Order: sequence, then structure tokens, then C-alpha cells
Amino acid sequence: VYISPLLWFNLNKQPSVLMQPHLNLQIEPLDASFSPPNPVDAYANLIQSPNYDLKVKCDRMVSKYFNFQRYICKGDVICIDSKGQLEISQTALDDESDKLKNPTLYFHIASIEGSNEDEDLPGYVMDNKSARLYMVGTRQSYVPATMEVYYSSSPCHPIWNSVSEGLSHYVSILQDLILPFLKLQHKKSNLSSNILFSGPPCCGKTTVIKTVSRCLNLNLYQVNCHELVGEISAVVEARLKNKIEKGMSYAPCIILLKNVHFIGKETAGDDTRVIHSLAKLLKEVNSHGSEWPVVVIGTTTTAKLNSNLMPAFLHFVEMKAPTEEERSILLQDLLTVCDVGNDVSTSYLGDLCALVSQALSNAYSRMRKFVVTNKLNFQEEEDLILASVPVVQRDLLNSLETLHSKFAEAIGAPKIPNVKFEDVGGLNYVKQEILDTIQLPLEHPEILFSGLRRSGVLLYGPPGSGKTLLAKAVATECSLNFLSVKGPELINMYVGQSEENVRAVFSQARSAVPCIIFFDELDSLAPNRGRSGDSGGVMDRVVSQLLSELDGLNKKSEVFVIGATNRPDLIDPALLRPGRFDRLLYVGIPDSKKAKLNILKALTRKIPLDENVDLAKIIDQCPSNLSGADFYSLCSNAVILRVEKNVELVEKGGKKVEELSSNVQMEDFLIALKSTVPSVSVEQLKIYQEIKSRIESE
Repeated sequence: VYISPLLWFNLNKQPSVLMQPHLNLQIEPLDASFSPPNPVDAYANLIQSPNYDLKVKCDRMVSKYFNFQRYICKGDVICIDSKGQLEISQTALDDESDKLKNPTLYFHIASIEGSNEDEDLPGYVMDNKSARLYMVGTRQSYVPATMEVYYSSSPCHPIWNSVSEGLSHYVSILQDLILPFLKLQHKKSNLSSNILFSGPPCCGKTTVIKTVSRCLNLNLYQVNCHELVGEISAVVEARLKNKIEKGMSYAPCIILLKNVHFIGKETAGDDTRVIHSLAKLLKEVNSHGSEWPVVVIGTTTTAKLNSNLMPAFLHFVEMKAPTEEERSILLQDLLTVCDVGNDVSTSYLGDLCALVSQALSNAYSRMRKFVVTNKLNFQEEEDLILASVPVVQRDLLNSLETLHSKFAEAIGAPKIPNVKFEDVGGLNYVKQEILDTIQLPLEHPEILFSGLRRSGVLLYGPPGSGKTLLAKAVATECSLNFLSVKGPELINMYVGQSEENVRAVFSQARSAVPCIIFFDELDSLAPNRGRSGDSGGVMDRVVSQLLSELDGLNKKSEVFVIGATNRPDLIDPALLRPGRFDRLLYVGIPDSKKAKLNILKALTRKIPLDENVDLAKIIDQCPSNLSGADFYSLCSNAVILRVEKNVELVEKGGKKVEELSSNVQMEDFLIALKSTVPSVSVEQLKIYQEIKSRIESE
């Protein structure tokens, strides 16, 4: 039997979960001749809520509500929708606080007086003509918060007004933490169930908490801690106390402290006085012997909180980036309010909202361009508007590109590079080995679930051999996010900050799965422990932290690690053990004419060449120890020479630009080759070959 949220609430009479509600009822037959009697008098209280002013004039609303017969019982809660009530809207406009414009008002039936023979009846049928209703004050109570959605004239949104499957995991976690505390609080326990809810900005923390408050029939009182910050500690303390006490007056409720990490922040450091004051308030929030519980949830974008404030929170919940399946569900839910084209096959919640909003903007821009191009008349434009504008796949893809270009560089987010295997000449064996390590588990998830996977690959060899380019090409070919980190970038002068930087890199990668972390110059980040020579032991701690993060990679996680180094003999041996960088691949300079030709073809793929250019002849005249970077320098110099010659012909020879060819000539390559010096000497190559032989023999 499907019933309204209000009837469910009045039948249940206890804190409960509303995600999958069920209730066993005993239905008894009713004599057709029996009709519930009318009461003589009824008494009601306005339930305290942060959504409306308790001084609101509601007589006219209540009278209008009882123009129809209503069945009421003692202890019931009744809900009255305030839409269209001018006095409620005006109160919300006049009030400087965050009141709803058209809230749902909740009333508690305190008592009902019937005739003497009707005293044992559970309920009565009441209207304006049969009885009088007296408003006797205010009181605290659980409220059927979902009635706000029930009374809404707009369709129920799957995210803002319901429990989206993309967020249901965290809704369930918070409910499981809060519900036992609500049931225990009837015994007037002094215990608190404060929760610290951590997660990146715009990941959906507030949306989850709003959903939990509706599901548990609790009021929600929101406090933005950023607005409480002041220059004087006493002022901040007074603001905090005022907000907490005001939230307690709406119990049973959730007090949401948004951005709680801002509390006590000063230019010189943390304000210990303010932090101790907040910690004391949080610990005493349920120590007044009230039967109505208060749950404090603090949200933060960082897991690091002042050590004096952390004990005030009993539970810690971290909200991570949604999985691919959850992102798909959230995107589908957001698109339910749009007309979606048939070609649409469906980051954080806030990012997905921005994606859909930008896609809608793209759709309208596309339609405006269509109107201008086809010169539609007024009637045709009007018909087009009435037909609505569908969002198609192209709109979403363009929206995705726009958002990437706006935010990726600004926040340092991982992104997919634009380097393909055809841009990397030769190295076919190394390419295949890396693909077996990375692409194979992605195409066959059973490898991930079995735990039989390699976590890392180490590319070693002389400089300029293409290690970095190869890692980028792998990320592109496998459609993976690419997070490039150079070893020295993570080293910091402050104690503990270098290890924190390492943790942040892996945390960022886990939030952007599937992702490749590329550690360039790994030997500078993870040298042999005990030999670094720094007095503070910074490098030893960094190596230990890196080992811990590599070991902590979940076997089912789609985070892959690639390292590159010129000196593998300097890297701490613990990193090269199985489960870490357990696949070592030598990336050397090309040693055959075919390999060199492949590199030169890849580098000149986008360069206009003259017909007289013979790449094979160029290879024959090249030194034997040219690396990939040296070949790149050769091609770059040849292009510059051609441009300089064309400029000289225009300025001195009187030639026109249109008469000149921009194609690179054979002579340009030959001249550039004379100035090209190998970056790796023959002696150095022998050293690298010895290192390779030693590693392969171990």
C-alpha cells in the first residue's frame, strides 16, 4: 500500500530510515454504520523549525486547512503548505536569516477533547464547523521533512528531492551512524554523535546531508563557518555559541557546520581559544538532558583539522570521487530535466551540474545559430521555441572540452595528453610491455579482482631516449588521465610537508581514476636510504611514504604508476621489489637504421617535406649515438633554417611570400645535421649498457 509521507510519519511514531520504508500494519474491518465522531476542542503547537519564523501568523492558514474534514489523533503532526499565503512570504522577505519563501508549516496535535462516551477513541474527524482548534504555543518534534517535496508543484528531482543511487552509498553510511543515536536519545543520554564529513569541493556533501535529514525526519540548520570568522576571539566565540544554541532550539535536528576548517584560522596560525570553545560546545550539545537529539555534522575540504578539534567528532567519513558507474547515474539524473537526443549515451556532483548547464547553453547557442543561418521567420522561431531545445551528444562533448580548458590547468587536475604511439618512433617492445601492464587489466577486469596485476613500471635509460613521451602516449592510447610529477617538485623545506605532497599526489590520482601517475626523475625523489646526506632524514621519510602509498594501492584501483630515471642504480632497492616498480624496461637510443628511420618518420609526420627529402640518406649520415631528443633537435633546426632562408629571400631577393615554398628541403636537413651533437657520448652509452646488463642479470 502506498501512503503519503505524512501518514507514514504518524503511523511510525519513531526515528526511522525513509530510504526503503516498510511498516507492518494490521488492517481491521470497519462497520459501515460507524463514523468517527467530531471533537469538542483540539489543542495544537507550532513545531519549531529553521524554515520559518515562530512568530508567523498562521490562523488564516489553519482555518483554511480545516475547511475540509480532517482525521486527527492525539500526537499527530499535520502539515500545511504555505504557497500563496502572503503573510508567510512577507515574513520570509523581511527576515534577514535563511528562511524559506514558501515553507511547509508543521503542527503537533497536543490534545483532543471529545464527549464523555468518545474518550476511548483513537481519533476524530474535525473541521471548522464541528470543533474549535486552539494554538497553545510551540514545541520540538520530529517532522515529516519530505512533505516539502510532496507539496512541490515541480516534478520530483532524482537528486535534489530524492535519494539518487549515485549518492546512496554515503546517505546509507550517515544514516547508519545517526539512527542508533536517535533511538538511544529517548533515554536522555549525554552522548553525542558528531560527524566530520570530508570531501573535495562540489562533491555533493551538502546534498547528501540534506537527503539524510529528510530521510530521518530531522530539521536541518545550516551554518557557514566562513561567515563566523572575525578579528577578535571573543566575537567569534559569541557567534559560535549563538549559532549552536539556536540550532539546539530546533532539535531534533542536524546542525550543519559548513567549512568547519575555517574556524580558528588566523594569519599567524590557529586561534587556540576559539578552537577550544567550539570543541567544548560540540561536546556539550546533548548534555542538557533533553529527549530531543542534536547531531552536528562538520564538512571540510581537507582531512587535516586542528588536533584539539578532532576529538569533538566521534565519526569521520570521507567522500571520494564517484566511480564511473556513479558518475553515469548522476549524469542521467541531472539530464532528466532536459530534452535529451537519442545520440546521448550517458567527476564530482558539482562538476556534473556544470557539465549539464554548459551543455544546455551549447544547445541554445546551436539553435540560435540554426535560426540565423536558415533565416527563419517569426512564426517558425516561435514554433521552434515551443518544441524545446534537445541536448545532443555533441553538446555534452563540447561542454566537457570547455570545462576542461577552464579548470584543468587552474587546479592542476590530471588530464589526458594528446600524444599517440605514432608520435613515438620505434620502441615497439617497450610499448607492448607497458600495454600488457596497464591496458590488459582495464580490458579484463577479472585480473584486477584476482589481484594478479602489476602496480608500476620503471623506464630507465639515457636522457632523451623518449621515456616521458612514451608514458604520455600510453595514457592517450589507453584513454587514461595523466598526472606528471617531477621528483624535486615534491621536496619541501618544512618537516612533514614532503610526505604530505606525496600523499596528495596519490589522493589526486585516486579521485581521477583511471589514471597514470608518472614520476619523472625518480632517482631524485627516492634515493637509497641512509645515503642522502641530509641532516633531517627528509629523503628517507619521503621514500618510506612512497613505499607506503605504492603498497596501499587497492588491488581493484585503476591507478597505475610509471617512473622514469637515468640512474636506476641510485634508486632505493625497496622500490624495485614485486608489487611496486616490479617491471623494469630499458629505453635506449635507436641502435638500428630501421629504428632510427621510424623515429625520423614520426618526428616529420606533421612537417611539410620537399620531394627531394630522403630520410634514409639522412640516417646514413647521422652519428650512431643520436638519441630521440637529438633527432627532434635535428628536425627543429631544419624547419628554422627553411624559415630563415625564406625570410632572407623576401627581404633581399625581392621574392613574394606566395612564390616561396615552406616545404623543408634536403639541404636544410644536411646543414642542420652538421650542428647536431649527440647528447650522449659513446662512453656514457657503455655505462648504460653495463647498468642494463647488471639489472637483467639480477
